Amino acid sequence: MNRPTGNPAPHPMADKKETHKTIAGLFRSGSIRSKVWTCVLIALVGYFIATLSSFYSNSRQAARLNHLQKVEMPLALLSDQALQAYKDQIEKYENAFLTGEADQAVQGNRLSSRIIELFEEMSEIAKDASVFRQETDKISALMAQYNDFSSLAAEVYLSTQAIETSIALQKKVQQLGSMQTDILTDLRHLAQYFTDKVENELEEQRRNAQVNTLFLGVLFVVVLITAILISHGFASRQLIEPLARIQNMVRLFAKNAEVYRPPLGSDKDEINNLALSFWEMTQELKETMVSRDYVDSIIKNMSGSLMVLTPNLQLSKVNAKTASLLERSEDQLLGLRITELVCEEMRPLFQDKALAPLRKGEDVANLEICLLKKDGVQIPVLFSGSVMRNADNSINALICVANDITERKKTEQVLRKNEIERALAQTASLARIGELTSSIAHEMRNPLSSINMNIKTIQQELGDANPAFHELATIAQEQSRRLENMLNDLLNYGRPLTLQIRPTSFSALVEATFNAIARPRDEKKITIKVHDNLGDTLLEIDRELMIRALTNLVLNAIQWSPEESTIAIASRLSSTISAHDQAIIEVRDCGPGLDSSKSHRLFQPFMTSRPGGTGLGLANVRKIVEYHGGSVTGCNHAEGGALFTITIPITSPHLSPA
Repeated sequence: MNRPTGNPAPHPMADKKETHKTIAGLFRSGSIRSKVWTCVLIALVGYFIATLSSFYSNSRQAARLNHLQKVEMPLALLSDQALQAYKDQIEKYENAFLTGEADQAVQGNRLSSRIIELFEEMSEIAKDASVFRQETDKISALMAQYNDFSSLAAEVYLSTQAIETSIALQKKVQQLGSMQTDILTDLRHLAQYFTDKVENELEEQRRNAQVNTLFLGVLFVVVLITAILISHGFASRQLIEPLARIQNMVRLFAKNAEVYRPPLGSDKDEINNLALSFWEMTQELKETMVSRDYVDSIIKNMSGSLMVLTPNLQLSKVNAKTASLLERSEDQLLGLRITELVCEEMRPLFQDKALAPLRKGEDVANLEICLLKKDGVQIPVLFSGSVMRNADNSINALICVANDITERKKTEQVLRKNEIERALAQTASLARIGELTSSIAHEMRNPLSSINMNIKTIQQELGDANPAFHELATIAQEQSRRLENMLNDLLNYGRPLTLQIRPTSFSALVEATFNAIARPRDEKKITIKVHDNLGDTLLEIDRELMIRALTNLVLNAIQWSPEESTIAIASRLSSTISAHDQAIIEVRDCGPGLDSSKSHRLFQPFMTSRPGGTGLGLANVRKIVEYHGGSVTGCNHAEGGALFTITIPITSPHLSPA
C-alpha cells in the first residue's frame, strides 16, 4: 500500500472554523471597507442587487469618513492650533511691553515659524480638496496677512525701549494692533468654520448611517432575514454607536464636561481613529485651560494681597487675601478707589510715591504705607505695583500687591525699645565712668606735666653730652605723651557728648581727616583712594566728632597696613529700601584682618591687639556714631584686609543718648 505524500487534505469542519475565525476577526479589527465587503459577500447569497446597494452606500460613507479624517478634521485641529499659538504669541508680545524683557519678544518671534508651518499645512490639505477651494484662498490670504504682521512685530517688539521716543515706531505699534485684531478675528472665524463643518458632517454621517441601516433592513427583510440581522448588527455596532459616541464627545466638550478616551480599536478603524483624533484635540485644549486655571489658583492662594485697578484707580479684582486683610467682602471692595483704603495721613505720600509713577508707566516697589480695615484699624503694608498695557500701549490695568508687615513692625518696636533701654543704661554707665576718669585725669595731668617739663629741662641742661641719658629721656617723654593720650581717650569715652549738628559734605570730612593723618600716612608711604558716591548729598552731623571718628578708623587702617600699601575710603547711599535715607562710609585696609575670636569684642573699651594701643579708639568711634543714630561694624574683606563700615542717617534725629 502506498503512503500518502504531501500535506494531508483539510477537514471540512476545520475549514468552517477557519472561516468563522476570519469573519469574526474582520468584524473585531477590520476596517470599514473590509467589513462592508464581508456584508456584501453574505448578502450575495440572498440577493445580488441588495448586496450591490449595500456595498455602494457603505463604500461611499467610508470614503466620506476617510475624507473627514484626512481633510476636515486636520483642518479643524490645525486651525485651532494656529489660533492658540497666535494667542500665545500675542501674550508674549504683551509681556514684553509690560516687563521690558527682550526674551519675551524673542520667544514671541519664535512662534512665528510654528504658525506659518500650521498655515502651510492647512493650505496644503485644503488645496488637495476641491470642495475647499474658497477656504484655500482664505487661508492663503490670512497667511500673507500674518507674514506682514510677523515681520512688523519682529521689528517693533524688539525695540520696546525706543517706542516712547519714536513716532514712527508708535505708528507701527498702532498698525500692528489693528493687524493683530484682524488676524485674530479671521483665525477665530476660520477655526469655528472648520469645527462647525466637522460637527455637521458627523451629524450627516450619523443620519446617513441610520438611513442606510433602515434601507438595508428593508431590502434584506424581502430577501433574507439572516442578511437583515447581519447588516443591521454591523451598522449598529460599527457605525451608529461610534458616530453617536463622537457626537456625544462634541456635546460634552461644548459643555466643558469631562470627555473620556474612546475604546481602543484597530488602527484600520477610521471611525475609531476619528474619535481618537478628536479626543486628543480636546486634551490639548484642556491642558491650555488647566494652565489658565492654575494661574488663577496661584493668584487666589498667594500670601500677599493682590489688587487689580482700572486706569481710574478703581478696584476691578482682588484675591481672597485682600478681602481677609481688610475684613471686607470682595463685593464691598470692587469699585472702591484705592485711595479710600489708604489711611488719610499717608495719602499725600501714596499719591506722590505710588500713583504718580504708576500713571507714568513706572513700577513701584516696597513703599511702606498703611491700609484701613473696615473698622478703621490701620494695617502697615509694603505696597508694590506695575502697569499692564493694551496693544496700543495705553494703560489697561494697574497690578498692585500689598504685603502685611504688622508682625515686622511689632518686632521693630520691641527692638527699638530694647535699644533705647540699652542706650540709657550705657549713658548711665558712661556718666559714672566720666566722673571717675575726670577725677583721675585731674590728679594725673599735673604730675605728668611736671614730669614732661623736668625732662625737657634736664635735656636742655645736659644737651648731647650723654647720649644714653638723652635716649632714656626721649623714651620717657614718649611714654608720658602716650599716657596723656590715653587719659584724653578715656576722658572722651567717659564724657557724654552734645552734638552740634550742621550740614557737612563727605568731601569736607575726608579733607579734614587727611590733614589729621598726614604725618603717619607719609611716614609709611600709604596711598589712600577715595570713592565718593554721595556727591552733593549733605550729612546732618557734628562735623568735629565725625572727623574724629573717621580719623580714628583711618589711623587704625594705617597702623595695620604694610608700608607702601593702599587704603580705600568709600561712601554711598544705602541700597536697602527700608533704609533709603542712610549713608554708608567704608574704610578698608590691606592689613592681616581681624581676629575672628575677638571680633565680638572689637568695639569694647580697652580691647586692643596692637602694642601701644589704648583700646579706646574704636570704642570712641562707636560712641560717636551711635550718638548720631547710626552703627559701625567691622569684618574681614573677601579680598583681604579689614573693612569697617559706618551707617548713619542722612537727616539727624537731633537726639543723643544723653
